[in-house]
Amino acid sequence: MIKTVCIFGSYKDLGKKEKAEVIRLGKLLAEKGATVISGGFGGTMEDISRGAKSAGGSTIGVTWYKWEKPIYSKANAFIDEEIVADTLFERIEIMLKKADAFIVLPGGTGTLLELSAVLEHLNKGLINPKPIIMLGNFWKPVLTCLRNEPILSEKIKNKGKIAYCDELVTFVKDVDECIEKLKY
Repeated sequence: MIKTVCIFGSYKDLGKKEKAEVIRLGKLLAEKGATVISGGFGGTMEDISRGAKSAGGSTIGVTWYKWEKPIYSKANAFIDEEIVADTLFERIEIMLKKADAFIVLPGGTGTLLELSAVLEHLNKGLINPKPIIMLGNFWKPVLTCLRNEPILSEKIKNKGKIAYCDELVTFVKDVDECIEKLKY
């Protein structure tokens, strides 16, 4: 059962339409009873949390403050529980362990690192199988590179009947399809 969903996405705002859809996604997740986990700062992290809170949902922000020139000095106002990590990799590890599913939005190198971490952990069997949903086609070129990369985890191969890393993710076109694919 999916109780917590981790959203990976940009610290920057997306376009107006995309922002509204991320807020709506947070609201729909909360309405389904899911706790929303994010990096806890601005951009899509704030938008997903804002949406969840608008529907009375719970939010967790896993933050890290060790940048040379900090962009943020505190979590966004829509975070119920802040977990402060000591390192970037600890931050990602916490999110991987707490989440029952992952939704990946457009983003930059941080989002790419988070996506890579969840793919690697699943591929090597370091975490139990969990859904990864890619909202839109932004990351499709990256996943194309993994088309022939074999799955190493026997548990993943047997449970999901998949053979290659690109099969670990499901691409969806919109928020409604994203919610549908989570299968509560």
